[in-house]
Amino acid sequence: MVVSEKQILVVDDDADTCALIADILGGDGFRVRACLTGESAIAALKEEPYSLVLSDIRMPRVTGIDILLYVRRMGLDTEVILMTAYASLQTAIQAVRGEAFDYLIKPFSLNDLRQRVREALDRQPDERRTTGVIHEGNLTVDLNARRVWLHDTEIQITRREFDVLAYLLVERGRVVSWEEMIEKLWGDAPDERTAGTLRSCIRRLRQKLDDDAGDPRYVKNVWGVGYTIGN
Repeated sequence: MVVSEKQILVVDDDADTCALIADILGGDGFRVRACLTGESAIAALKEEPYSLVLSDIRMPRVTGIDILLYVRRMGLDTEVILMTAYASLQTAIQAVRGEAFDYLIKPFSLNDLRQRVREALDRQPDERRTTGVIHEGNLTVDLNARRVWLHDTEIQITRREFDVLAYLLVERGRVVSWEEMIEKLWGDAPDERTAGTLRSCIRRLRQKLDDDAGDPRYVKNVWGVGYTIGN
């Protein structure tokens, strides 16, 4: 196998997890260095350049957030993916504020790991760093983990409700016609592709978001056209 020029730093204080991830990525052809502490990771970053750091968040003394902030403070052209078994709204906010490329919730699949690593390494130097977390008022949505928080409380919504909310958030500022939403989101269910199905989904979503249909804060009607968020 041809070894990639991309070098990855894997950081986790759990030796078994660290070794497993390093072995998997090494087997995929990447040059990988494993560190069991945040201190050793910082030292490694001072020694040579890395294209990607894949770090656990919760570690004694020097955490994954500390490593992320070091990378950004030093202006390194290094992407950072954070890993955590304790996903929360605060985790998402820390990742966004620190400009992490993304974060993975343990336990994650090998496919998810490989996909996130590939996406991070494929980023072009002039591309804006983005995450899968979107904020709109008191609403926080993690597009990758498909999780939604209102204020600091996570709310449970269905797959269809999430798809509608996520589509409007990604397109926020633009009025999306109901025809477009049905075409994009109900393509796998032709029997359900009606305006009534969409309206019912919007109604249930508003109830869960505590969103008054008469004076909505989030999902807004533009009569005769469609729906929008952010106008």
